[in-house]
Amino acid sequence: MIYEDLLVLWLAYLLWKLSPPLDWNFPFWLKFILFFTKEIFFNFTLLLLRRKVLQWSFSKSLFFERIFTLLAFLFFSLDLLFFDFKKFFAPYYFSDFLIIFWFLHYYFILKLVFYRLHIEYFRILLGLYLPFFIFIWADEIFDLFKIQFPGQIILLLIVIFALSPYLVIKIWPVKRVPEGYLRDLISDFFKRLNLKIRDYLILPRLGAKFYTAGILGFIPPFRYLFFSEGLLELVSPEEVLGILAHEAGHLKKKHGFWLFLLLLTFPLSFLNFVYLFFLLFSLFFETPEEVVSFLKGPYGIYFELSFGLFLFGFSIFFFRVILAYILRSLEREADLYALYLLGDPLPLISALYKIGEITGQLYRKSWHHYGLYERIQYLKYAYQHSQVIKKHSLKLRRILLFWILLNLILISLFTYLGADILEQVLKIFTA
Repeated sequence: MIYEDLLVLWLAYLLWKLSPPLDWNFPFWLKFILFFTKEIFFNFTLLLLRRKVLQWSFSKSLFFERIFTLLAFLFFSLDLLFFDFKKFFAPYYFSDFLIIFWFLHYYFILKLVFYRLHIEYFRILLGLYLPFFIFIWADEIFDLFKIQFPGQIILLLIVIFALSPYLVIKIWPVKRVPEGYLRDLISDFFKRLNLKIRDYLILPRLGAKFYTAGILGFIPPFRYLFFSEGLLELVSPEEVLGILAHEAGHLKKKHGFWLFLLLLTFPLSFLNFVYLFFLLFSLFFETPEEVVSFLKGPYGIYFELSFGLFLFGFSIFFFRVILAYILRSLEREADLYALYLLGDPLPLISALYKIGEITGQLYRKSWHHYGLYERIQYLKYAYQHSQVIKKHSLKLRRILLFWILLNLILISLFTYLGADILEQVLKIFTA
């Protein structure tokens, strides 16, 4: 659920940045009426469905959730393109925040209706969104004061990823794991593995399906282990060890580092597609000046819309295909590490089975973690065929290195071939 929330936020931000400002010649009173009709339809329809959602099957609930998510994007697009939000806000600094929070007014009520989430869940969301908000805020500050230096974006990302967990914890509604048997169990486990965790935290009950645990943070001074309250009440001490071994796998296998490198390839692959797109497009013209002249002409706005949709689609492809595959592979590697560390798959299998049973999601597929039943079956298989543990790690590292090197080589090649044309085109798109 959290990965879905982060993907939705990014797509909303991308839609805001890529959509061109349009000027529709409609009377103000008509736009005013249509705007409030849209707001009333979306919000009141969801509120009317609030009781019925509880009676629906999971598949029916998921279908309507996706329908209303698409409606949220459609109405947000209308806000930007038809109701003049883009034209009004785009010239101002820090408008990104206002626009993103405007999109969230659609998304928050949708989550409340379909997941029966406690209001505290939105503190979780805001905490998770915080690194993203800090990034766009810092980028605006640099732009405002005309600050530019080599490696600016990468340095900014490193600082944000390193320090933001401390700020996230200040926003989240957490409490410390109290002194006693459980805290001693966790502390002794990580001490034996020489892994440093700043604190162990508990998230309150936030929804009927909120059973989770995880590691937040990349460096030891700002690294936290957290459990949902419902999960701790559900599992036994042996199952807690299975969960801890899984989380230790993420740390021991440096998943934070690899995930950070993978996320850095997103802007690289994004630029690679932009370069390729414009290099192919420029083949229809004899000079870069002809390309620029075409884009400034009457057909430029349609090209810009088409190009924005293309990049929007690429973003979905990157997150739901490339990133999703790597996330699933990292999660499987953490499962396999837990098996290797404990020598027995039962503690983790038992915990996964309990979570699946109580949430009703035992057999549900997951685009970013594998389904719970898939994970259970693979752990049983790996227990009988221990060689798959090493093979999986080698295969995963090779794929990651191949993807990173491929993007570095392509960005170097495309920059050499098309730097001039892209520089001129980007001036039009960022004007």
